[in-house]
Amino acid sequence: MVAGLANHRRIEIARLLIRNPSLCVNEVASACRIDQSTAVEHLKRLHEAGLVLKKSKGRQVLIFPTARAKAFIETIDAIWKISK
Repeated sequence: MVAGLANHRRIEIARLLIRNPSLCVNEVASACRIDQSTAVEHLKRLHEAGLVLKKSKGRQVLIFPTARAKAFIETIDAIWKISK
């Protein structure tokens, strides 16, 4: 699981999905100002780590954060808050 968030961009994507669940890949790429192929790779790693779920809706694939992602982001934020 840690490998799933071992990149600042994946942490950014997880935070984005927590604030805006059910985004498609294009929306994630646009919001993070990255190429779609880069977003796909980051989302693949987050999925493999059990931090996001994918659901097909027609031609789109919607991405949702898991409870594990929410807990991990809360923990990271708490640690960063303490260290400041």
